[in-house]
Amino acid sequence: MLKNYLKIAWRNFRNQRFFSLINLLGLSVGMAACMVIGLYVTFEKSYDNFHTDADRIYRIELDAYQDGGKLAWRSATSYPAIVPTMKKDYPEVEDFTRLYDANNGVVSFGDRHFRETNFFYADSNALSFFKIGLLKGDPKTALVGTKKAVLSESTARKYFGATDPLNKIVKLDTTSYLVTGVFKDYPKNSHLEIDLLFSYLPDPEAQTSWGWYDFFSYVKLRPSTDPQQLEAKLPAMLMKYNGDWYRRSGKKNVLLLQPLRDIHLESHLNQEAEVNGDGRTVQFLVWVAFAILVIAWINYINLSTSRALDRAKEVGIRKVVGAMRAGLIRQFIFESLLLNLLAFGVAVGLVLALLPSFNALTGKPLAFAQLFDSQLWITGLVVFFMGTMLSSLYPALVLSDYQPVAVLKGRFAQTARGMGLRQTLIVIQFAASVMLIIGTLTVYKQLRYMQQQELGFAKEQTLVVQAPGVTDASFPTRSETFKQQLIRRNLAESATASAYVPGIEILWTNSFRRKDQNRENFNTMFMTSIDNDFLYSYKIGLVAGRNFNRSFGTDSMAVLLNETAVSTFGFKSPEDALNKEIMSGDNPLHIVGIVKDFHQQGLKLAKDPMVFLSVYRRADRLRNLNYYSLKVRTSDLPTTIAAVEQQFAQSFPGNPFEYFFLDDFFNQQYQSDQQFGTVFGLFAGLAIFIASLGLLGLISFTVARRTREIGIRKVLGADTSTIVVLLTRDFMKLVLIAIVLAAPLAGYLMNDWLGGFAYRTSMGVGVFVLAGVLAMLIALVTISFQSIKAALMNPVKSLRSE
Repeated sequence: MLKNYLKIAWRNFRNQRFFSLINLLGLSVGMAACMVIGLYVTFEKSYDNFHTDADRIYRIELDAYQDGGKLAWRSATSYPAIVPTMKKDYPEVEDFTRLYDANNGVVSFGDRHFRETNFFYADSNALSFFKIGLLKGDPKTALVGTKKAVLSESTARKYFGATDPLNKIVKLDTTSYLVTGVFKDYPKNSHLEIDLLFSYLPDPEAQTSWGWYDFFSYVKLRPSTDPQQLEAKLPAMLMKYNGDWYRRSGKKNVLLLQPLRDIHLESHLNQEAEVNGDGRTVQFLVWVAFAILVIAWINYINLSTSRALDRAKEVGIRKVVGAMRAGLIRQFIFESLLLNLLAFGVAVGLVLALLPSFNALTGKPLAFAQLFDSQLWITGLVVFFMGTMLSSLYPALVLSDYQPVAVLKGRFAQTARGMGLRQTLIVIQFAASVMLIIGTLTVYKQLRYMQQQELGFAKEQTLVVQAPGVTDASFPTRSETFKQQLIRRNLAESATASAYVPGIEILWTNSFRRKDQNRENFNTMFMTSIDNDFLYSYKIGLVAGRNFNRSFGTDSMAVLLNETAVSTFGFKSPEDALNKEIMSGDNPLHIVGIVKDFHQQGLKLAKDPMVFLSVYRRADRLRNLNYYSLKVRTSDLPTTIAAVEQQFAQSFPGNPFEYFFLDDFFNQQYQSDQQFGTVFGLFAGLAIFIASLGLLGLISFTVARRTREIGIRKVLGADTSTIVVLLTRDFMKLVLIAIVLAAPLAGYLMNDWLGGFAYRTSMGVGVFVLAGVLAMLIALVTISFQSIKAALMNPVKSLRSE
């Protein structure tokens, strides 16, 4: 029986090569696209799953509310006293650990210097808490005590080569640490990137502070603990240990338990350890994969049922010689399964060939082996067989239902049977395609909007150099000399020093209040240090007042505010804020100027209230100086950079020279959105291609069925345009209906996506019109090719063949 099924299927595929190839190509491309999307989605959802107790580990989120209940910020970091207090007061907490992000620093071994960014100060139990197994060293004692360090395998190799790193001394800036362990490189699918761990901060406040909120704090709950019930107890804990400050200030903190596995896709807080993914993007791609598969299987249903007349005689003869309907159904389902299996094989080849290019596009280390992940392949297997069965069942039922007497006597003719379903499926196909076109246009419109908006500062021709990590008492003098030498040697048009540059999240915050208001009226402000040349170099305007000036001795206690800070403090105008004082604790700070608002982190986020301090607040040292921004000429950049590096080495010996161009760095904020737009557009194009294949097959079949009609019409005087309109109008009506149905749903979904941006474009009617026109053109080009060919056919030949 199986041999007979195979023989009939092969003959059918061979006799209908064109339609079989269309089905095979559509299914292959659809399955390949779904496999790639499946790999991407699985990787994004795999973050932190490698922890054996991941379902019991939670990170503490700290939400801060101002007086009056206004949310000030939501932070991924919290006070260091929180988790040890939770362990002490609540038996539901089995264990805890804390990490303090060291941001960046220079780590040295001998005369080798490296600037590191992925390293933390960690509690002594961090290795066991995060299941970080040591390849060398004792995990129980590696971080116990002070001034100890453990390195990743790659980092150890970078510093020491083949030499055993244990018991070697490395320096973090100027402090020495003993290497006590080496761990296997930390997995990339984690919300943390860890290359080095240093023993926890010796500062007593790192144990007891209820106000220093720069610590990533994690708790592991005992089995069967309800996290919501524990979370409900946390307000009482805050009032018990920090209630005096809340009552004095009128402020409020809220602590939330973030499931470890949710952090990568769902958490977008201040001070995230790394840039997280986007759960909405992942969900969008899941729906795109579903749409692509549905479109491919709709092609199969439409082409199979539209070819019913071709197989009617076959069914009639087989029924006459004794074939039962159940056997015919099995035959047609078997043919569908065989075609889908063949398409699956082709799809696997496409994925193997194209996956490296997709990895380069997305920056993800996707591997074909991920397809064998139990959850993914089981889901894929279920979807494959369900889709195959559903797409083949209706054609099988239709084809097996023919009455042999009617067929063999010639009374069977092409009727409108099944036409309604085919038209509905075409509408569904193109509605999905139109939605994807609208989505793609909206994503690109938003990206263009963000890239074309005025940012409030000049980022072009800006070379940013990392400030030295290893310094001494002569650093203030060396810093000024470095800047002056660059300008004197004509290497830079201007040079400025600051704590942050645009594009970098400001992690330095503090509470301020107006001196003329109650002590309880604090506001959280984002702070940065700048020198006197910062505003000039970045072409940031002053709304009122003046810039910092080192000739004014009082500027050590002076501040600048941005316009948002003026509003936050409640001043009536920028001029009203001038010469007023704000308080940081008990320290009065004099407002000397108001800076025009600019976008510190692009247009995805709202503008924050900012307080600018002078890096020259202390004569003996520069405060929070992390970057030099140089306005350079672009005519001979390699020579300029080499000269800047030489001057840097001369001014700051023992420090690595690291730099980046600000425009490239700033635009990296949009990289994930650009990747999403490219990936979305790619798969939208594939979906439209598959839908067009189905339409091509249907119009080809329609032309073949109406050959005699076309010949007669031409003999009676119909011209080519009349024939083309006759063949295309019914299909174009269906595409028009698809556009009308798809537009509202696509508009709703993409408005929801745009809601994630603080500054967003409007969709506008133009997006829908353009999407509709594109869909109509794609359909028209697809249909017209066969329609024009049929209309130009010699009627004598077509009537003679009939």
